[in-house]
Amino acid sequence: MLECRNLSFSYNGREEVLKNITLSFAPGRFYGIFGPNGSGKSTLLKLLTGELKSSSGNVSPQWDSPLIRARNIALVEQQIPSSLPLTVAETASLGRFPWEKKNAVCHEKVEQVLEELELSSLRERPFNALSGGEQQRVMLARALVQDTPVLCLDEPGSSLDIGFQHALCRILKKLAGQGKCVIMISHDLFSAPAYLDRMILLAQGTLAADDEPEKLRNSQLLREVFNLPSEKI
Repeated sequence: MLECRNLSFSYNGREEVLKNITLSFAPGRFYGIFGPNGSGKSTLLKLLTGELKSSSGNVSPQWDSPLIRARNIALVEQQIPSSLPLTVAETASLGRFPWEKKNAVCHEKVEQVLEELELSSLRERPFNALSGGEQQRVMLARALVQDTPVLCLDEPGSSLDIGFQHALCRILKKLAGQGKCVIMISHDLFSAPAYLDRMILLAQGTLAADDEPEKLRNSQLLREVFNLPSEKI
């Protein structure tokens, strides 16, 4: 179980980006975090993964070392590396580093993930020669190859076409069904909620809702947070 209790954070020591957030993330569940720009979604994810330290409150468990943390939680960041002088297979194999320091390009897990994400035909292609959507899929492959109990993703579908956005959500739903805890930041209020077990809504750094997607997807609260018209989403 990944938890945060009374979590607050400030970048400048004054204005709080997150305020008193309490959440629990269980194995075998697919969570979606939503909210307008500036609501604190990415900051929350960085606190959960240990990239940032909270101003107050706490996140548990606390990993004993960066290596132990890397064996328990993987992150797909929103920002794709601008230059990576590796092939697709070499980039994906970086996910094995917490487990084995040797070259893992031909590791069974690498081949399995490349196949699942439809990247096998690109395995020898330079990462820098790929399109933005392909690069995003390779970053997802690296995280899946890491094979951790917790998988965190910051807008993983932002560069993907609509077909692969749905394919991605199906893969993440399947991983949750296999016991992983999957936490995804998304702006996709149309299709993503259909795959989620839990929908978390942030507004101005506070927790506005933590509920079943069916209850929130067309709610008045969601429309108010996003300043949407009265029509259903």
